[in-house]
Parts: sequence; C-alpha cells; structure tokens
Amino acid sequence: MSLKWLGDLVTANGFTHTLFISLAVVGMVLAAIIWIIEFSGHTISRKGIVKNNVKWNATTIAIIAISAAVYIVGRPVQFQFIPGIGGFNPTLALAPILSILLGLPGAIGVTFSMPIGDAISGSLTVGSLAGWLSHTYVTWLAYKMVRGANFKKFANVASYYLWAIIIGPIIHAIIIPGFLDLTHVVPPAVAWAGVTSSILINHMLTAAVVSAILVPILYPIVKNRGLYWKDRYQANQDLDADDFSAEV
Repeated sequence: MSLKWLGDLVTANGFTHTLFISLAVVGMVLAAIIWIIEFSGHTISRKGIVKNNVKWNATTIAIIAISAAVYIVGRPVQFQFIPGIGGFNPTLALAPILSILLGLPGAIGVTFSMPIGDAISGSLTVGSLAGWLSHTYVTWLAYKMVRGANFKKFANVASYYLWAIIIGPIIHAIIIPGFLDLTHVVPPAVAWAGVTSSILINHMLTAAVVSAILVPILYPIVKNRGLYWKDRYQANQDLDADDFSAEV
C-alpha cells in the first residue's frame, strides 16, 4: 500500500494536504452550525430540524456546570508530548462518557469548557478554537448517535465504540491538526504526526479502556437518580422522531 498521501500530508504538499485542510475548516463550520441549532432549541434528526426537548431548568444548568468542572479539573494532569499543544491526558476520555449519560447538557459542559481547561493547563493558543469546536465530534456526535448507555446490551456497546471511539476521534484528529497547520501554529509534520497521535491516544485508545470500566459503573447511578438524558427529556416520546438513535 502506498503511503505517498501520508508523506504529502506531513510535508504540506499535493492534493491530500489541501483536502485535509479543507475538511478541517468544513468540520469547524459545521460544528458552529450544530451549536447554533441546539441553542435555538432544535436539533438535527432523521426528519430534519426538530425540537430538542431540552428544559433549561436548574437541573440542566447544574449538569452543564458539573460536566464542565469535571472536565476542567483533570486537564492540568497531563504528560505533554508537544509543549503547549498536545500530550497524554486521561481526563479527555470522559468526553463521550459524560455526553451519552447526561445528553446535550453534558456535551455542552465538556465542549464549552475546553478553552477554560486549556488556559488552566497552560495550553491556551489559537489552536484552542479548533479544540473547542472539534470537541463537538466527541461529545455531540456521541450524544446523538450512540444508541444507549446501558452496556449490558451489545447493540449499545457496538454503537458507542463505532461513534464515540472510532468515528468521532478520527474527525477530531483531522480538524485540530488541520487548523494548526492552516494557521502555522506548528509545522505540518508536528501537526499531522504529533498532534494527531496525541488525539488518537487520548480519545481513542485511552477512551476505549476507560469507557469499558466507567460506563457500566456510572450508568446505573445516573439512571437511578433520574439524570439519564433519555429519561429526563425524551420520556414517553418516540425517540426515533427526535433523535438519530433509540435505546434498545
């Protein structure tokens, strides 16, 4: 198999490099549109744009705050591969877990806490813009596409690992390096080799292990306390009408 495309990417040459930069920009624009839609009280579904049914009450605000706090507190605990840009941080593995358990409020808390976490951990740069928007694909995408958080059901586990551990992190690993390359924050080779590796280690490899341990533990706790998102604002509704996924 030819790896010329990879060589073109890290050396910033050819069609492959232009394509990945374009995908990164498109991904950021789409993420911004997604959040505009969600904050307007709507969401994307199989039937188009529909109401997201989120009640902006004290519980919702508390969930956002707690999700953000949990995600921020652990950010300084990291081993940096690329000073100020990337490294190993197991806290990042919590992004899809909080999203599938707590729904949109969890996704909001994690995603919008990114710049704060970067500032606290000493890695706030222009690249934090990409990190913030790109997190949409490891939070919102998991919330929308994963069938359910009950890992006793194989369909839920398979759905989680497909969307939250494979597809989401891959998109994440294109957007951030692409933006860093585009804005010349780091050299292309560092962006596409170093930063991409860091993202895949945190959001794919580490998350795969952490999720297998934490989701089965946390789901019953969240469920029993009435905080599981599908119980909170999709109860007694046809899930397929308002979401891409339905818990089985």
